[in-house]
Amino acid sequence: MIRRALPAVVVAAAVLGACQSGGPSGNPGGGPGSSAPGASAASDAPSTLGPPPSPTPPDETTAVILDPTVLELLPEKVGGVAVTEDADEATRALSEPSLQTFGSAVDAGVAVDVGSGDLVYAWVVRLRPDAFSDEAYRQWRTSYDEGACAGSGIIGPAEATFDDRTVYVTTCTQGLRTYQVWLEDQDILISASSIGDARFGEQLMDNLRVPG
Repeated sequence: MIRRALPAVVVAAAVLGACQSGGPSGNPGGGPGSSAPGASAASDAPSTLGPPPSPTPPDETTAVILDPTVLELLPEKVGGVAVTEDADEATRALSEPSLQTFGSAVDAGVAVDVGSGDLVYAWVVRLRPDAFSDEAYRQWRTSYDEGACAGSGIIGPAEATFDDRTVYVTTCTQGLRTYQVWLEDQDILISASSIGDARFGEQLMDNLRVPG
């Protein structure tokens, strides 16, 4: 199992510390991968979004590509804050060996309220047909959650229902939460890390723009 720092941990520390001093620092006029207001607070925080599941041998399929169209599944706004592309983070995701085994495309979105410190990051992965399984999903969730809660511990995993979809929710002792959903009909995997009283992660999962 890969154990390494993920943005959720760094983001949590940065945001929690910032909240104690009146909110995250950063220029509210810019953002990672976009010019949307409020997104810049996240630009210095994440270096990865979460640990992938246990590595598996690479296959002979084509490499994962960066595809901004997968972000069309995310809501346009969360808590009144625009969800924007984080191209730098998505580019880092392309180097994750685990994604090469079951993903065909990926991109990352972020929404951050500079004033309140509420924040959510989300990876959206397009899966290769028939390349993902219940066991792979379980491994992914376990590794992602362990990385997100590293250094603080897990209060407990849970399940929630948003728009008749099962979303796996894990809470870390530091207050950070992860949200994960597998949209089987769309061959899409979404993993998000969120912190703040507004629970941007829940709002994101409750307002996915899933066709049909």
